[in-house]
Amino acid sequence: MKSKQQVLHLGCGNNKIAGSISIDILKNSQADIIHNLDKFPYPLKSNTFSKVVAENILEHLENLPKVMEEIHRVSKNKARVFVTTSHFTSVDSFNDPTHKHFFTSRTFDYFVEGEDLYKYKYSKAKFRKIKVLLGPKNTQKFLLNLILKVINKNKVFYEKRLAYIFPVGVIYYELEVQK
Repeated sequence: MKSKQQVLHLGCGNNKIAGSISIDILKNSQADIIHNLDKFPYPLKSNTFSKVVAENILEHLENLPKVMEEIHRVSKNKARVFVTTSHFTSVDSFNDPTHKHFFTSRTFDYFVEGEDLYKYKYSKAKFRKIKVLLGPKNTQKFLLNLILKVINKNKVFYEKRLAYIFPVGVIYYELEVQK
């Protein structure tokens, strides 16, 4: 019999994932735990979660390397981490005065052993990159899907040369915890 997957939902607001353990700073949120995610350590046991969801929260936090260390600490080995946030080309990245970070396709490479940026050792937390997608995850528009397919095959070229001509808005990461 397969054990139930423990899901951690960071910064859930009023959109809590059913069955998850959720944590948010807002008292009027649907969170199970009210906690400032900029305060470490989180009030969670180590090696607990098989899945971590962070939708539109990491850009609000002060210390991304420390947050990634906490995600690593509370996750089991090979846990999946799903991050959704505004891409740096999106006006949404800049119109919210509480945003502290801006994300590219390579932001999490600092935490992925074997990637060029990992050499800077900002953190002891290690992850494996499963997927990085620019643009909305699901769209029914053929031309947009075609453009996104080309962009996602050439992410760095897109970000360096075309991003401000064709901004994508959203970036989605899937990582795997490595212990």
